[in-house]
Amino acid sequence: MALRHLSTPPKAEDFTPLQEHQEQTPATFFGAKPVLYAKQSGLTLSAAASQVQDDAIFAQFHTTPDSESENALVGDVDIWVNSENLVLFQNMPTPTGIAIPYPAIALHATMKYKPHIEALLLNISLNDADTVNADEDISILELTVLPPAYNTDFPQSSCINEIFGAMNTCADLHPDPDEDGDGGEDDMTAPGASGWITAENMDEYVDEEGNFKGVVYGEELGPGAGTVRMREEGGEASGVNGETHEEKYQRTG
Repeated sequence: MALRHLSTPPKAEDFTPLQEHQEQTPATFFGAKPVLYAKQSGLTLSAAASQVQDDAIFAQFHTTPDSESENALVGDVDIWVNSENLVLFQNMPTPTGIAIPYPAIALHATMKYKPHIEALLLNISLNDADTVNADEDISILELTVLPPAYNTDFPQSSCINEIFGAMNTCADLHPDPDEDGDGGEDDMTAPGASGWITAENMDEYVDEEGNFKGVVYGEELGPGAGTVRMREEGGEASGVNGETHEEKYQRTG
């Protein structure tokens, strides 16, 4: 999913409040409003000026130079952490914003800014994950979210941990699809991959009348089937191909 430009700010009624979401069971999850986990106003964004100007969406934010670095500052920003995406919206002088899908956030972490102010670090992929072909083509914007009144003696830093916690929850709702495996030869969830005949792969081993037709020579059932396991002490084989069974059958009486 790609980053999306916003020309109008979100509204509270666009979301389901977190408390309301926790107190009720929706009749359906389809078409439901996104859940709002955190919302904070008066934030400032800091990023390398060159990176901000190179991206078509971020370039629409009004910036001022940071007198203490080469970064650009984006002031008067609201953040909406919701179950669908992360929204950053600047209200003045021209309303403009961005909706960031969680898979595009390569990193989010708390950090210290100068060095006593709590801040939030975001690494945002500026590419559409569905179109980028190689790792070297990925462009990352390193963005620092500064709390309200960060440049005063009384920064309002408590909101940073709230935003961070909300992002943790929402990011878990959007796992990276690459982590689920590619369904290749090593996919142990495929029928028969475990090495056993089950209801899912029974048709491969019986004929139309339900008679067992065996396994074709050279075809393996998979790891685990017909395995010869060695005894821990004596070193003799036991199990399917082993000939020693006294450990299993003991004389009684």
